[in-house]
Amino acid sequence: MTDGVPEIDRMGAVKFFPAFVLSPIVMSAIGGAIAWWFYANGNKELFDRNIARLAETEQGYTYLAAALFNLAVSWVNSYPMFYKSMVMRFLSGNLRANMAIYKQTGKAAADGYVVLETAGPVGSYNRANRSLTHMVENSIPVALFLPLCGAVFPFPTLVLTAVFGLGRVLHQIGYASIGYGAHGPGFALADVAKFAMQMLCVLAADKSLGLGWFAGAASALKMEL
Repeated sequence: MTDGVPEIDRMGAVKFFPAFVLSPIVMSAIGGAIAWWFYANGNKELFDRNIARLAETEQGYTYLAAALFNLAVSWVNSYPMFYKSMVMRFLSGNLRANMAIYKQTGKAAADGYVVLETAGPVGSYNRANRSLTHMVENSIPVALFLPLCGAVFPFPTLVLTAVFGLGRVLHQIGYASIGYGAHGPGFALADVAKFAMQMLCVLAADKSLGLGWFAGAASALKMEL
């Protein structure tokens, strides 16, 4: 690493491809299991009444639209990782906090790239702000899920919002105070909560539109829904 970043690894994109494809599938499956658990073990009578109201005006399609929006946001947030995997290694540590790599231009420009300071309070400040940006990148679907999920599954929505908020706080504290890697548990908590909200929307749409997706999955797994 002579210019501020590791040697370009064009195979990095290939290595990242399985995670890119599998991540939304796996997270939706986990979110679906959580959504099913909330429905099966919560106030089912209330949930069914709320779902029946959605059926009267075919609002299930709106709930499916919200789920698709989250998947689109997930794609847009993940796609830059193809190129990040070429520029940075998974063991590059705090270098991975850089959202952009700059290079000076002009006659007096120095060789090499310009990257974030990673040491001391300045490094902590940079990573805390990176976590803030990450929050903005991922919270728009949650803001959409809140009124939609809350209209059908009020208490589960409260629980998942609390988990999402806790995850984001842990993400920022870990990233700023310790560094790259310590943000992982917070990221996982927040992402699980977000995808669980997504799948609550899908569950509401499934039952209000009579699609039978969850019933089929429950039957295949020999669970009662």
